[in-house]
Amino acid sequence: MEHHTNQDPPDQVRIAFGSCNNQNLTNNLWDVIAKREPIAFVWAGDSIYADIHLGNDWSKFPPLPIMSPASPERLRSFYNIQRNNPAYVKFLKDTNASIFGTIDDHDMGMNNADETYEFKTESALEFLNFLGSDRNSAMYQRAIKGHGVYGVKVFDFEKVRDDYLLSDEEAAIDPDVVGYELTSLSNKKFKERKVAIFLLDARTNKTPWGHGFDAWKRNYNGDFLGERQWKWFESAIVKSDASLNIIVNGLQVHPFRHPNANTAEQWSQFPSSRQRLYDAILRDDVRSPILVTGDVHMAQIMRKDCWMRNDPTSKPTRPLVEFTTSGMTHSWGSVFASSEKFHKTWRYFPMHIMSKTIMTAAHWILPMPDVMVSSKVSRVNAEMQLYENGGAEGAKVGKQYSLAKNFGEIAIYWDNRTVAIRAFGEGSNRPPLLSASFSLDELSGKQIMPGSIDNIKSYQYSGRFMLDGSIIGNGKTICMNHRGTPNMIHFIFGTLGMTILLSLFLLGPQLFMCRILLNRFWKVTLSRKLK
Repeated sequence: MEHHTNQDPPDQVRIAFGSCNNQNLTNNLWDVIAKREPIAFVWAGDSIYADIHLGNDWSKFPPLPIMSPASPERLRSFYNIQRNNPAYVKFLKDTNASIFGTIDDHDMGMNNADETYEFKTESALEFLNFLGSDRNSAMYQRAIKGHGVYGVKVFDFEKVRDDYLLSDEEAAIDPDVVGYELTSLSNKKFKERKVAIFLLDARTNKTPWGHGFDAWKRNYNGDFLGERQWKWFESAIVKSDASLNIIVNGLQVHPFRHPNANTAEQWSQFPSSRQRLYDAILRDDVRSPILVTGDVHMAQIMRKDCWMRNDPTSKPTRPLVEFTTSGMTHSWGSVFASSEKFHKTWRYFPMHIMSKTIMTAAHWILPMPDVMVSSKVSRVNAEMQLYENGGAEGAKVGKQYSLAKNFGEIAIYWDNRTVAIRAFGEGSNRPPLLSASFSLDELSGKQIMPGSIDNIKSYQYSGRFMLDGSIIGNGKTICMNHRGTPNMIHFIFGTLGMTILLSLFLLGPQLFMCRILLNRFWKVTLSRKLK
Protein backbone atom coordinates (compact mmCIF):
# COMPACT_ATOMS: atom_id res chain seq x y z
CA MET A 1 0.00 0.00 0.00
CA GLU A 2 1.84 3.05 -1.26
CA HIS A 3 0.08 6.38 -1.84
CA HIS A 4 0.48 10.10 -1.14
CA THR A 5 -1.29 13.27 -2.19
CA ASN A 6 0.38 16.31 -3.69
CA GLN A 7 1.70 18.72 -1.06
CA ASP A 8 4.56 21.10 -0.43
CA PRO A 9 7.83 19.48 0.65
CA PRO A 10 7.55 19.06 4.43
CA ASP A 11 10.00 20.67 6.83
CA GLN A 12 9.81 17.61 9.04
CA VAL A 13 8.98 13.97 8.35
CA ARG A 14 7.88 11.14 10.63
CA ILE A 15 8.33 7.44 9.90
CA ALA A 16 6.60 4.93 12.20
CA PHE A 17 7.76 1.38 12.96
CA GLY A 18 6.11 -1.55 14.69
CA SER A 19 6.54 -5.25 15.34
CA CYS A 20 5.12 -8.17 17.33
CA ASN A 21 1.42 -7.81 16.56
CA ASN A 22 -0.81 -10.80 17.33
CA GLN A 23 -3.85 -10.62 15.07
CA ASN A 24 -6.05 -12.13 17.81
CA LEU A 25 -5.11 -9.62 20.51
CA THR A 26 -6.14 -5.98 20.91
CA ASN A 27 -3.84 -3.36 19.44
CA ASN A 28 -4.59 0.07 20.93
CA LEU A 29 -1.75 1.80 19.08
CA TRP A 30 -3.24 2.29 15.62
CA ASP A 31 -5.10 5.50 16.51
CA VAL A 32 -2.00 6.89 18.22
CA ILE A 33 0.11 6.17 15.13
CA ALA A 34 -2.45 7.78 12.82
CA LYS A 35 -2.49 10.97 14.91
CA ARG A 36 1.30 11.23 14.53
CA GLU A 37 0.73 11.51 10.74
CA PRO A 38 3.71 9.43 9.59
CA ILE A 39 4.78 9.43 5.96
CA ALA A 40 5.22 5.64 6.25
CA PHE A 41 4.56 2.74 8.60
CA VAL A 42 7.21 0.02 8.48
CA TRP A 43 6.68 -3.51 9.79
CA ALA A 44 9.87 -4.67 11.54
CA GLY A 45 8.69 -8.28 11.77
CA ASP A 46 5.93 -10.39 13.33
CA SER A 47 3.00 -8.55 11.73
CA ILE A 48 0.99 -11.66 12.65
CA TYR A 49 1.60 -14.75 14.79
CA ALA A 50 1.01 -17.71 12.50
CA ASP A 51 2.61 -20.42 14.64
CA ILE A 52 0.62 -21.81 17.58
CA HIS A 53 1.91 -22.37 21.13
CA LEU A 54 1.47 -25.99 22.24
CA GLY A 55 3.32 -25.87 25.57
CA ASN A 56 6.89 -25.84 26.88
CA ASP A 57 9.75 -28.30 26.47
CA TRP A 58 10.85 -28.96 30.05
CA SER A 59 13.78 -31.10 28.95
CA LYS A 60 15.63 -27.89 28.00
CA PHE A 61 17.21 -25.36 30.37
CA PRO A 62 15.77 -22.84 30.34
CA PRO A 63 12.48 -24.37 29.06
CA LEU A 64 11.67 -23.55 25.43
CA PRO A 65 8.21 -23.10 23.88
CA ILE A 66 6.82 -25.84 21.65
CA MET A 67 5.22 -24.25 18.59
CA SER A 68 3.19 -25.62 15.69
CA PRO A 69 4.57 -24.25 12.37
CA ALA A 70 2.08 -22.58 10.02
CA SER A 71 0.85 -23.90 6.70
CA PRO A 72 0.26 -21.48 3.78
CA GLU A 73 -3.49 -21.81 4.42
CA ARG A 74 -3.09 -20.75 8.05
CA LEU A 75 -0.86 -17.84 7.05
CA ARG A 76 -3.44 -16.62 4.54
CA SER A 77 -6.25 -16.99 7.08
CA PHE A 78 -4.39 -15.07 9.81
CA TYR A 79 -3.38 -12.27 7.42
CA ASN A 80 -7.04 -11.93 6.48
CA ILE A 81 -7.92 -11.57 10.17
CA GLN A 82 -5.36 -8.78 10.52
CA ARG A 83 -6.35 -7.12 7.25
CA ASN A 84 -10.00 -6.99 8.37
CA ASN A 85 -9.29 -5.93 11.95
CA PRO A 86 -11.53 -2.86 12.52
CA ALA A 87 -8.78 -0.81 14.22
CA TYR A 88 -6.32 -1.61 11.42
CA VAL A 89 -8.92 -0.84 8.74
CA LYS A 90 -9.57 2.53 10.39
CA PHE A 91 -5.83 3.20 10.54
CA LEU A 92 -5.46 2.56 6.81
CA LYS A 93 -8.43 4.84 6.15
CA ASP A 94 -7.25 7.66 8.43
CA THR A 95 -3.60 7.75 7.38
CA ASN A 96 -1.92 8.52 4.10
CA ALA A 97 1.16 6.52 5.04
CA SER A 98 2.93 4.07 2.79
CA ILE A 99 2.88 0.59 4.35
CA PHE A 100 5.78 -1.80 3.83
CA GLY A 101 8.23 -3.90 5.84
CA THR A 102 9.94 -7.23 6.29
CA ILE A 103 9.29 -10.48 8.16
CA ASP A 104 10.55 -12.17 11.30
CA ASP A 105 9.93 -15.67 12.61
CA HIS A 106 6.26 -15.63 13.66
CA ASP A 107 4.91 -14.08 10.47
CA MET A 108 7.21 -16.35 8.52
CA GLY A 109 5.33 -19.16 10.24
CA MET A 110 7.73 -20.87 12.66
CA ASN A 111 9.23 -19.87 16.01
CA ASN A 112 12.95 -19.09 15.59
CA ALA A 113 12.46 -19.65 11.87
CA ASP A 114 15.38 -20.30 9.52
CA GLU A 115 16.21 -21.66 6.07
CA THR A 116 14.76 -25.09 6.92
CA TYR A 117 11.14 -23.85 7.03
CA GLU A 118 9.42 -25.63 4.16
CA PHE A 119 6.93 -22.87 3.28
CA LYS A 120 9.31 -19.90 3.29
CA THR A 121 8.53 -18.88 -0.30
CA GLU A 122 4.78 -19.12 0.22
CA SER A 123 5.17 -17.19 3.48
CA ALA A 124 7.05 -14.35 1.79
CA LEU A 125 4.37 -13.99 -0.87
CA GLU A 126 1.53 -14.04 1.65
CA PHE A 127 3.22 -11.22 3.56
CA LEU A 128 3.71 -9.07 0.46
CA ASN A 129 0.13 -9.76 -0.65
CA PHE A 130 -1.05 -8.65 2.79
CA LEU A 131 0.80 -5.35 2.25
CA GLY A 132 -0.64 -4.96 -1.23
CA SER A 133 2.83 -4.81 -2.77
CA ASP A 134 3.32 -4.25 -6.47
CA ARG A 135 3.79 -7.69 -8.05
CA ASN A 136 6.14 -6.20 -10.64
CA SER A 137 8.46 -4.71 -8.02
CA ALA A 138 11.96 -6.07 -7.53
CA MET A 139 11.10 -7.05 -3.97
CA TYR A 140 8.10 -9.14 -5.06
CA GLN A 141 10.01 -10.77 -7.90
CA ARG A 142 12.78 -11.84 -5.50
CA ALA A 143 10.16 -13.34 -3.18
CA ILE A 144 8.63 -15.32 -6.05
CA LYS A 145 12.05 -16.85 -6.71
CA GLY A 146 12.42 -17.82 -3.05
CA HIS A 147 15.23 -15.36 -2.32
CA GLY A 148 13.46 -13.71 0.63
CA VAL A 149 11.66 -10.50 1.62
CA TYR A 150 14.22 -7.74 1.16
CA GLY A 151 14.32 -4.43 -0.66
CA VAL A 152 14.76 -0.67 -0.31
CA LYS A 153 12.27 2.18 -0.23
CA VAL A 154 13.45 5.73 -0.95
CA PHE A 155 11.68 9.00 -0.14
CA ASP A 156 12.79 12.24 -1.79
CA PHE A 157 11.66 15.51 -0.17
CA GLU A 158 13.85 17.83 -2.23
CA LYS A 159 10.95 19.25 -4.23
CA VAL A 160 7.20 19.11 -4.69
CA ARG A 161 6.11 15.71 -5.94
CA ASP A 162 2.86 13.85 -6.40
CA ASP A 163 4.41 11.03 -4.40
CA TYR A 164 7.52 11.39 -2.24
CA LEU A 165 8.07 7.63 -2.37
CA LEU A 166 10.19 6.93 -5.44
CA SER A 167 9.74 3.97 -7.74
CA ASP A 168 12.56 1.43 -7.97
CA GLU A 169 13.66 3.01 -11.24
CA GLU A 170 13.59 6.57 -9.87
CA ALA A 171 15.46 5.60 -6.71
CA ALA A 172 18.20 3.91 -8.76
CA ILE A 173 19.50 1.98 -5.76
CA ASP A 174 18.18 -1.58 -6.12
CA PRO A 175 20.91 -3.60 -7.88
CA ASP A 176 18.33 -5.94 -9.42
CA VAL A 177 16.91 -2.89 -11.21
CA VAL A 178 19.97 -0.76 -12.02
CA GLY A 179 22.72 -3.38 -11.96
CA TYR A 180 25.40 -4.46 -9.50
CA GLU A 181 28.23 -2.54 -11.13
CA LEU A 182 29.71 0.23 -8.99
CA THR A 183 30.59 3.43 -10.76
CA SER A 184 33.08 5.87 -9.29
CA LEU A 185 31.84 7.03 -5.91
CA SER A 186 34.35 9.82 -5.41
CA ASN A 187 32.00 12.31 -7.03
CA LYS A 188 28.80 10.97 -5.45
CA LYS A 189 26.46 13.84 -4.62
CA PHE A 190 24.28 13.34 -1.55
CA LYS A 191 20.71 14.57 -1.44
CA GLU A 192 20.08 16.55 1.72
CA ARG A 193 16.39 15.62 1.97
CA LYS A 194 16.36 12.00 0.92
CA VAL A 195 15.71 8.96 3.16
CA ALA A 196 16.50 5.35 2.22
CA ILE A 197 14.90 2.51 4.21
CA PHE A 198 16.59 -0.86 3.69
CA LEU A 199 14.49 -3.92 4.55
CA LEU A 200 16.54 -7.04 5.32
CA ASP A 201 15.25 -10.60 5.69
CA ALA A 202 17.14 -12.35 8.49
CA ARG A 203 15.03 -15.53 8.32
CA THR A 204 14.70 -16.99 4.82
CA ASN A 205 18.41 -17.75 4.44
CA LYS A 206 19.37 -17.96 8.10
CA THR A 207 21.60 -20.78 9.39
CA PRO A 208 19.73 -22.83 12.04
CA TRP A 209 20.71 -22.34 15.67
CA GLY A 210 22.67 -25.16 17.25
CA HIS A 211 21.21 -27.76 19.59
CA GLY A 212 22.40 -28.96 22.97
CA PHE A 213 25.83 -27.61 23.88
CA ASP A 214 26.22 -26.08 20.41
CA ALA A 215 23.36 -23.69 21.18
CA TRP A 216 25.57 -22.08 23.85
CA LYS A 217 28.49 -21.46 21.46
CA ARG A 218 28.71 -18.65 18.95
CA ASN A 219 28.85 -19.88 15.37
CA TYR A 220 31.45 -18.00 13.33
CA ASN A 221 30.24 -19.73 10.16
CA GLY A 222 26.60 -18.92 10.78
CA ASP A 223 24.82 -16.50 8.45
CA PHE A 224 21.62 -14.47 8.53
CA LEU A 225 21.18 -13.12 5.00
CA GLY A 226 22.62 -15.59 2.50
CA GLU A 227 25.21 -14.63 -0.11
CA ARG A 228 22.69 -13.36 -2.68
CA GLN A 229 21.11 -10.94 -0.20
CA TRP A 230 24.55 -9.88 1.09
CA LYS A 231 25.73 -8.93 -2.40
CA TRP A 232 22.46 -7.11 -2.99
CA PHE A 233 22.73 -5.10 0.25
CA GLU A 234 26.43 -4.30 -0.08
CA SER A 235 25.83 -2.99 -3.58
CA ALA A 236 22.58 -1.16 -2.77
CA ILE A 237 23.79 0.78 0.27
CA VAL A 238 26.87 2.03 -1.60
CA LYS A 239 24.57 3.41 -4.29
CA SER A 240 22.50 5.32 -1.73
CA ASP A 241 22.80 9.11 -1.95
CA ALA A 242 20.38 9.60 0.96
CA SER A 243 21.23 11.82 3.92
CA LEU A 244 19.63 9.24 6.26
CA ASN A 245 19.85 5.46 5.81
CA ILE A 246 17.60 3.29 7.99
CA ILE A 247 18.34 -0.44 8.06
CA VAL A 248 15.43 -2.59 9.27
CA ASN A 249 15.45 -6.27 10.22
CA GLY A 250 13.67 -8.36 12.85
CA LEU A 251 16.58 -9.33 15.10
CA GLN A 252 18.63 -7.16 17.46
CA VAL A 253 22.15 -6.45 16.19
CA HIS A 254 24.18 -4.83 19.00
CA PRO A 255 23.25 -6.83 22.13
CA PHE A 256 24.63 -10.02 23.60
CA ARG A 257 22.02 -10.80 26.24
CA HIS A 258 22.20 -14.57 26.73
CA PRO A 259 24.66 -17.19 25.46
CA ASN A 260 21.93 -19.65 24.40
CA ALA A 261 20.82 -18.72 20.89
CA ASN A 262 17.48 -20.51 21.24
CA THR A 263 16.67 -18.38 24.28
CA ALA A 264 17.83 -14.97 23.00
CA GLU A 265 18.06 -14.61 19.23
CA GLN A 266 20.57 -11.92 18.25
CA TRP A 267 23.11 -11.13 15.56
CA SER A 268 25.96 -11.51 18.05
CA GLN A 269 25.44 -15.29 17.97
CA PHE A 270 26.85 -15.23 14.41
CA PRO A 271 29.79 -12.80 14.91
CA SER A 272 31.17 -12.99 11.36
CA SER A 273 27.77 -12.18 9.89
CA ARG A 274 27.33 -9.23 12.23
CA GLN A 275 30.82 -7.98 11.37
CA ARG A 276 29.93 -8.05 7.69
CA LEU A 277 26.84 -5.97 8.43
CA TYR A 278 28.90 -3.39 10.36
CA ASP A 279 31.46 -3.22 7.56
CA ALA A 280 28.75 -2.61 4.96
CA ILE A 281 27.00 0.10 6.96
CA LEU A 282 29.98 2.03 8.31
CA ARG A 283 31.51 3.10 5.02
CA ASP A 284 32.50 6.76 4.68
CA ASP A 285 30.07 7.11 1.78
CA VAL A 286 27.05 5.91 3.79
CA ARG A 287 25.41 8.85 5.52
CA SER A 288 23.71 8.68 8.95
CA PRO A 289 22.90 4.97 9.33
CA ILE A 290 20.38 3.88 11.99
CA LEU A 291 19.43 0.29 12.79
CA VAL A 292 15.77 -0.51 13.52
CA THR A 293 14.91 -3.90 15.00
CA GLY A 294 12.04 -5.74 16.74
CA ASP A 295 11.42 -9.22 18.20
CA VAL A 296 12.06 -8.73 21.94
CA HIS A 297 8.71 -7.28 23.14
CA MET A 298 10.14 -4.05 24.52
CA ALA A 299 11.72 -0.81 23.33
CA GLN A 300 15.41 0.00 23.70
CA ILE A 301 17.82 2.63 22.34
CA MET A 302 21.37 1.30 22.03
CA ARG A 303 24.66 2.51 20.66
CA LYS A 304 28.08 1.25 19.68
CA ASP A 305 31.09 3.40 18.89
CA CYS A 306 32.97 2.25 15.80
CA TRP A 307 36.12 3.06 13.86
CA MET A 308 38.17 1.68 10.99
CA ARG A 309 40.46 -1.17 12.00
CA ASN A 310 44.23 -0.99 11.45
CA ASP A 311 43.99 2.54 10.13
CA PRO A 312 46.55 4.88 11.74
CA THR A 313 44.64 7.84 10.34
CA SER A 314 41.31 6.59 11.70
CA LYS A 315 38.98 9.40 12.69
CA PRO A 316 37.41 9.58 16.15
CA THR A 317 34.76 6.99 16.83
CA ARG A 318 31.60 6.98 14.77
CA PRO A 319 28.33 6.10 16.55
CA LEU A 320 25.96 3.40 15.31
CA VAL A 321 22.58 3.74 16.99
CA GLU A 322 20.11 0.85 17.17
CA PHE A 323 16.45 1.45 17.95
CA THR A 324 14.39 -1.57 18.97
CA THR A 325 10.62 -1.16 18.94
CA SER A 326 8.67 -4.31 19.71
CA GLY A 327 5.46 -5.37 21.33
CA MET A 328 2.37 -3.76 19.80
CA THR A 329 -0.11 -6.23 21.33
CA HIS A 330 2.00 -7.84 24.06
CA SER A 331 5.17 -6.86 25.87
CA TRP A 332 7.24 -7.61 28.95
CA GLY A 333 5.30 -4.88 30.73
CA SER A 334 1.98 -6.63 30.09
CA VAL A 335 2.51 -10.31 29.19
CA PHE A 336 5.53 -11.24 27.08
CA ALA A 337 3.89 -14.36 25.61
CA SER A 338 1.75 -13.98 22.49
CA SER A 339 -0.67 -16.85 23.16
CA GLU A 340 -4.27 -15.75 23.77
CA LYS A 341 -4.64 -17.98 26.83
CA PHE A 342 -2.21 -15.76 28.72
CA HIS A 343 -4.19 -12.61 27.93
CA LYS A 344 -7.85 -13.64 28.13
CA THR A 345 -7.96 -16.04 31.07
CA TRP A 346 -7.02 -16.17 34.77
CA ARG A 347 -3.42 -16.72 33.65
CA TYR A 348 -3.02 -13.02 32.77
CA PHE A 349 -2.29 -11.71 36.28
CA PRO A 350 0.45 -14.21 37.27
CA MET A 351 2.00 -13.94 33.80
CA HIS A 352 1.91 -10.13 34.01
CA ILE A 353 3.72 -10.18 37.35
CA MET A 354 6.25 -12.68 36.04
CA SER A 355 6.93 -10.78 32.81
CA LYS A 356 7.44 -7.38 34.37
CA THR A 357 9.52 -8.73 37.28
CA ILE A 358 11.87 -10.77 35.10
CA MET A 359 12.68 -8.09 32.55
CA THR A 360 12.94 -5.29 35.09
CA ALA A 361 15.39 -7.47 37.04
CA ALA A 362 17.28 -8.27 33.82
CA HIS A 363 18.00 -4.59 33.19
CA TRP A 364 19.50 -4.30 36.67
CA ILE A 365 21.26 -7.67 36.95
CA LEU A 366 22.69 -8.11 33.46
CA PRO A 367 25.43 -5.84 32.11
CA MET A 368 23.95 -3.95 29.17
CA PRO A 369 26.62 -1.40 28.21
CA ASP A 370 25.07 -1.02 24.74
CA VAL A 371 21.86 0.48 26.23
CA MET A 372 22.07 4.24 26.49
CA VAL A 373 21.66 5.96 29.87
CA SER A 374 20.36 9.50 30.09
CA SER A 375 20.32 12.21 32.70
CA LYS A 376 18.16 15.32 32.89
CA VAL A 377 20.96 17.37 31.41
CA SER A 378 21.12 17.65 27.63
CA ARG A 379 23.96 18.94 25.53
CA VAL A 380 23.18 22.33 24.10
CA ASN A 381 24.93 23.91 21.13
CA ALA A 382 24.39 27.24 19.46
CA GLU A 383 21.42 26.24 17.34
CA MET A 384 19.76 23.18 18.85
CA GLN A 385 19.18 21.18 21.99
CA LEU A 386 20.17 17.54 21.60
CA TYR A 387 19.50 14.58 23.85
CA GLU A 388 21.96 12.02 22.46
CA ASN A 389 21.46 9.68 25.44
CA GLY A 390 17.67 10.05 25.65
CA GLY A 391 15.39 11.59 28.25
CA ALA A 392 13.93 14.28 25.94
CA GLU A 393 10.34 15.58 25.82
CA GLY A 394 9.36 14.26 29.23
CA ALA A 395 10.39 10.72 28.34
CA LYS A 396 12.13 8.27 30.65
CA VAL A 397 15.41 9.30 32.26
CA GLY A 398 18.00 6.62 33.02
CA LYS A 399 18.42 3.36 31.10
CA GLN A 400 16.75 3.78 27.76
CA TYR A 401 14.31 0.90 27.71
CA SER A 402 10.56 0.54 28.13
CA LEU A 403 8.56 -2.61 28.81
CA ALA A 404 5.24 -1.07 27.74
CA LYS A 405 3.47 -1.94 24.51
CA ASN A 406 4.89 0.45 21.95
CA PHE A 407 5.55 1.59 18.42
CA GLY A 408 8.58 3.51 17.20
CA GLU A 409 9.06 6.77 15.35
CA ILE A 410 12.00 8.40 13.60
CA ALA A 411 11.42 12.09 12.91
CA ILE A 412 13.67 14.11 10.62
CA TYR A 413 13.88 17.90 10.94
CA TRP A 414 15.41 19.08 7.69
CA ASP A 415 16.06 22.72 8.60
CA ASN A 416 18.02 21.81 11.76
CA ARG A 417 19.47 18.62 10.24
CA THR A 418 18.49 16.63 13.31
CA VAL A 419 16.84 13.27 13.92
CA ALA A 420 14.63 12.27 16.85
CA ILE A 421 14.05 8.65 17.87
CA ARG A 422 10.91 8.05 19.92
CA ALA A 423 8.95 5.13 21.34
CA PHE A 424 5.28 5.79 22.08
CA GLY A 425 2.84 3.75 24.14
CA GLU A 426 -0.94 3.65 24.38
CA GLY A 427 -2.64 7.04 24.79
CA SER A 428 -2.24 9.84 22.26
CA ASN A 429 -1.85 12.65 24.79
CA ARG A 430 1.02 11.11 26.72
CA PRO A 431 4.73 11.97 26.34
CA PRO A 432 6.91 9.43 24.55
CA LEU A 433 8.18 6.44 26.50
CA LEU A 434 11.68 7.05 25.13
CA SER A 435 13.09 9.99 23.21
CA ALA A 436 16.60 10.76 21.98
CA SER A 437 17.89 13.20 19.37
CA PHE A 438 21.00 13.50 17.22
CA SER A 439 22.37 15.64 14.44
CA LEU A 440 22.85 14.09 11.03
CA ASP A 441 26.52 15.04 11.24
CA GLU A 442 26.92 13.10 14.49
CA LEU A 443 25.33 10.00 12.95
CA SER A 444 27.61 10.35 9.91
CA GLY A 445 30.75 10.64 12.04
CA LYS A 446 31.45 14.20 10.95
CA GLN A 447 30.83 15.56 14.42
CA ILE A 448 31.88 13.85 17.67
CA MET A 449 29.00 12.63 19.76
CA PRO A 450 29.30 13.30 23.52
CA GLY A 451 30.57 10.34 25.52
CA SER A 452 32.29 8.69 22.55
CA ILE A 453 35.16 6.28 23.20
CA ASP A 454 38.37 8.27 22.77
CA ASN A 455 41.04 5.68 23.60
CA ILE A 456 40.92 3.52 20.49
CA LYS A 457 44.62 2.69 20.21
CA SER A 458 44.46 -0.29 22.59
CA TYR A 459 41.85 -1.90 20.37
CA GLN A 460 43.14 -0.76 16.99
CA TYR A 461 45.19 -3.88 16.27
CA SER A 462 43.46 -6.13 18.76
CA GLY A 463 41.88 -9.47 18.00
CA ARG A 464 41.04 -10.11 21.61
CA PHE A 465 37.83 -11.72 22.79
CA MET A 466 35.03 -9.48 23.95
CA LEU A 467 31.81 -10.66 25.55
CA ASP A 468 29.62 -9.33 22.76
CA GLY A 469 31.72 -10.97 20.06
CA SER A 470 35.35 -11.22 19.05
CA ILE A 471 36.95 -8.54 16.93
CA ILE A 472 36.92 -10.36 13.62
CA GLY A 473 40.44 -10.55 12.19
CA ASN A 474 39.52 -9.61 8.63
CA GLY A 475 36.86 -7.09 9.66
CA LYS A 476 37.21 -3.55 8.38
CA THR A 477 35.63 -1.95 11.45
CA ILE A 478 35.68 -2.34 15.21
CA CYS A 479 32.48 -1.63 17.14
CA MET A 480 32.34 -1.48 20.92
CA ASN A 481 29.54 -0.77 23.36
CA HIS A 482 29.71 2.97 23.99
CA ARG A 483 29.75 2.41 27.77
CA GLY A 484 32.59 -0.13 27.58
CA THR A 485 32.87 -3.90 27.62
CA PRO A 486 30.92 -5.88 30.25
CA ASN A 487 32.70 -7.50 33.15
CA MET A 488 33.05 -11.27 32.61
CA ILE A 489 32.14 -12.24 36.19
CA HIS A 490 29.18 -9.87 36.18
CA PHE A 491 27.98 -11.36 32.91
CA ILE A 492 28.33 -15.02 34.00
CA PHE A 493 26.59 -14.61 37.36
CA GLY A 494 23.97 -12.28 35.90
CA THR A 495 23.14 -14.74 33.12
CA LEU A 496 23.02 -17.67 35.53
CA GLY A 497 20.80 -15.74 37.95
CA MET A 498 18.38 -14.65 35.21
CA THR A 499 18.21 -18.18 33.77
CA ILE A 500 17.34 -19.63 37.18
CA LEU A 501 14.81 -16.86 37.85
CA LEU A 502 13.12 -17.40 34.49
CA SER A 503 12.98 -21.17 35.00
CA LEU A 504 11.49 -20.77 38.48
CA PHE A 505 8.83 -18.41 37.18
CA LEU A 506 7.93 -20.81 34.38
CA LEU A 507 7.99 -23.75 36.75
CA GLY A 508 6.19 -21.89 39.54
CA PRO A 509 2.61 -22.33 38.26
CA GLN A 510 3.26 -26.02 37.67
CA LEU A 511 4.59 -26.46 41.22
CA PHE A 512 1.63 -24.51 42.60
CA MET A 513 -0.85 -26.80 40.83
CA CYS A 514 1.06 -29.89 42.01
CA ARG A 515 0.86 -28.65 45.58
CA ILE A 516 -2.91 -28.17 45.31
CA LEU A 517 -3.34 -31.66 43.86
CA LEU A 518 -1.12 -33.23 46.54
CA ASN A 519 -3.05 -31.47 49.29
CA ARG A 520 -6.32 -32.79 47.89
CA PHE A 521 -4.84 -36.27 47.57
CA TRP A 522 -3.69 -36.34 51.19
CA LYS A 523 -7.02 -34.99 52.43
CA VAL A 524 -8.93 -37.69 50.55
CA THR A 525 -6.51 -40.37 51.75
CA LEU A 526 -6.75 -39.18 55.36
CA SER A 527 -10.55 -39.00 55.30
CA ARG A 528 -10.74 -42.55 53.99
CA LYS A 529 -8.45 -43.78 56.76
CA LEU A 530 -10.57 -42.04 59.42
CA LYS A 531 -13.66 -43.76 58.10
